[in-house]
Amino acid sequence: MNTKQKLHQLRMNEWTTRFSNQKTSGLTIKEWCNQNNLSIHTYNYWKHALKEELASQVLPDIVPIVIPETPASPAPIVSNDSALTNCVIRSIAKLTYNNISIEFDSDISEAFLVTIIKAVRHA
Repeated sequence: MNTKQKLHQLRMNEWTTRFSNQKTSGLTIKEWCNQNNLSIHTYNYWKHALKEELASQVLPDIVPIVIPETPASPAPIVSNDSALTNCVIRSIAKLTYNNISIEFDSDISEAFLVTIIKAVRHA
């Protein structure tokens, strides 16, 4: 942890104590802030910052994935061989990262593949 992170953590700890003191004081936020020479803006800023800090520690990163519309299936291969009639040749690719494996058709769009890779990197 670098110095900046340590200072940030120290301030978070100080404000956690201050919020607790305000709550147990029986005073309104405005009264408590006046008594402690703090502005309500500063109080609300640190309250928001602490909530964000706690949320980032508790909640996982949420990476939205937009699934594009599925393109029409490729046209079947035309052949005189009855065994190949109505066959579709597709290749499958497999992506493995951090013990997460995803298989997908090779006709996946580049944009969607980039989205998947970003989501897996944040998992």
